[in-house]
Amino acid sequence: MRWRPRPVVDIVDETFIRAEPLAVRSALVTDEVLDALWPGLEREVVQDRGAKGVRWRTGGEVTGRLEIWLEEVAGGTIVHHFVHGEQHGGPRRWARTHRARWKGGLHVIKDRLEGRSR
Repeated sequence: MRWRPRPVVDIVDETFIRAEPLAVRSALVTDEVLDALWPGLEREVVQDRGAKGVRWRTGGEVTGRLEIWLEEVAGGTIVHHFVHGEQHGGPRRWARTHRARWKGGLHVIKDRLEGRSR
C-alpha cells in the first residue's frame, strides 16, 4: 500500500469592519449565518471566547477546526477567519468556493454594520 498525503484545506482571512466586536459577533455568529457561510460543515463549539470570537471542531466536508477571532482595533474590529482540516474531495476547489462565499457573506454584514447598502 502506497502512502498518500491527505488533502488539506488551510485558509486564513482578515477583514476590517467599522463596528465594535460584540456587534460583529452578534451579526456573524448565529446558526443561520454560519450555516449559509459554511454549508456542509458540522460545527461543535470548542471554545466560546465572547467578544473575541469562537473556535469550533468541524466534521462533514472538512474534518478539522475553524475559528473566528475578533480583534478590537482603533475604529473597529478585524475579523480573522481560519479553517484547517482534511477535505476528502477537491481541497483547492472547496477552498476557492469557501473563500468566495465567506468574503461575500462577510461583506454583506460589513456593509450593514457600517450603514452602507449594496
